[in-house]
Amino acid sequence: MNDRIHAYLDGDLPLDDLDPAEREALAEMEEALGAVAEHLRSIPAPDLTASVMRSLPKPPAPSPWRRVAGWLWTPRPVRLTLRPAYGLAAATLAAFAMVRMPQPSPSAGPVAVEAAPTVYVQFRLEAPDAHDVAIAGTFTGWVPREVLHQTEPGVWSALIPLHPGVHDYAFVVDGKDWVPDPNAAQVADSFGGTNSRISLPPPGSA
Repeated sequence: MNDRIHAYLDGDLPLDDLDPAEREALAEMEEALGAVAEHLRSIPAPDLTASVMRSLPKPPAPSPWRRVAGWLWTPRPVRLTLRPAYGLAAATLAAFAMVRMPQPSPSAGPVAVEAAPTVYVQFRLEAPDAHDVAIAGTFTGWVPREVLHQTEPGVWSALIPLHPGVHDYAFVVDGKDWVPDPNAAQVADSFGGTNSRISLPPPGSA
């Protein structure tokens, strides 16, 4: 293939400008290319699905979900210094907040579903020797994911939204010591330990 045939293939030279020898060479080349293309089309494409799937990394087997519950650890004593001023403040209602949808009129279409009320409870614990404090209970699936913060040296506190009802809980000190709230009702956890219990009435109830 010379430069003139190449220029024709690139669209830079009209076919009429090629001489008879160049046209003949072009026809032979197109015939050869057509034969090769026809041969390639006759060969079935290999199915690589199985080999590709085998080469893909296998996902790790899911590990069984372990519920971290207070009864998995035996509560250990923690030296607590309780101030009388906080005796009634721990595990009491710090604020009440209830979100309610306005009642629509009969002509306003479908009735909106009223949002569940929320009660904000301030949990407080004095643990001067603690490095971190969390809380676990029925409202967290017994996973200590609610973290308390030091409001002053040795005093740990958190404001947590809860639904009205009865909730059992315990403080988790330094990730290992499960400590009941000394200012709340104590209940046995059926595993030889003790949890705390708080009962929250709906906001606005007597």
